[in-house]
Amino acid sequence: MKKNNLLRCLASFALLISFTARADEYPSEPIKIVVPYATGGIADVLARLVGSRLEALVKQPVIVENRSGSNGTIALQFVAQAKPDGYTLLLGNTATQVVNRFLYPNLPFDLVRGFQPIGKIAQTPMMLVVSTASPANTVADFVALSKASQTPLNIGSSGNGSASHLGLVMLANMAKIDLAHVPYRGSSQIVPDLIGGRLAAYFDTPPTSLSLIRAGKLKPLGVGSRERQPALPDVPTIADTIPGFELTTWLGLFAPSGLAPARLAILNAALRKVLEEPSFRKQLVDQGNEVLPNTPAEFSEFIEREAVRIGELVRSAGIRPE
Repeated sequence: MKKNNLLRCLASFALLISFTARADEYPSEPIKIVVPYATGGIADVLARLVGSRLEALVKQPVIVENRSGSNGTIALQFVAQAKPDGYTLLLGNTATQVVNRFLYPNLPFDLVRGFQPIGKIAQTPMMLVVSTASPANTVADFVALSKASQTPLNIGSSGNGSASHLGLVMLANMAKIDLAHVPYRGSSQIVPDLIGGRLAAYFDTPPTSLSLIRAGKLKPLGVGSRERQPALPDVPTIADTIPGFELTTWLGLFAPSGLAPARLAILNAALRKVLEEPSFRKQLVDQGNEVLPNTPAEFSEFIEREAVRIGELVRSAGIRPE
């Protein structure tokens, strides 16, 4: 009898251990990536491309959920208040994680301590583009054109504090020229106005402007990266003309703060494996992206360096929310 009781106890203990192990397995349910923009944009497309590849590695569905509005703060608040279990993630970027710190100092959540960086997905240089009808063929030409103009040239942006806005502020400051900021609600109307001559220039990203450049509708003058881009090898860097000019935008994955280190390691390893896959990496590079996988610690350090540099730019220009 005692032997049977012992066997039953051992069996119950083994079952408990097995159940606990399964409960601690991660992930054991679908993962959600929250995108702070509407469907169809670059961030949304990239989230779905990465998510579909993560599924094969984590053996669970990865669902993309769009929560747009208020410069990304709606999505940020949703994720910041989510349980830090690794099942609700954020596709953050320069605007949401850095610029918003200076535009919205009184948010109901902490933009710095409220999120755990997981890893960078891609970094994309901002690029100064003009209409093919523009007399400017280089950054130097554009600066000279601006200095010769009786009135400041109109430069479009996708909104106050956007990367395109930061680009024109940086260009005006470093080249010592006057530029007129023309903010739009999004970017859909900027290109028609640029092609139509109502704007003199616009800071765009290669993934969104490459097709128009190849179609002969836009002309790239320079890229904001330190080196030329493989997708546009004939386009010089802006820094070739204006030393020290550097402006890129980036996308990465974040979790609510408090994520267990073991789960953070799993997510980072899976993301890095996705980004190191040769065909996917080539796809991103061919679109004008830089793919630079990193660790959570490296990503955190990178973001803080960006905050120092961009924060000074936002403050000096007196940029405020629309």
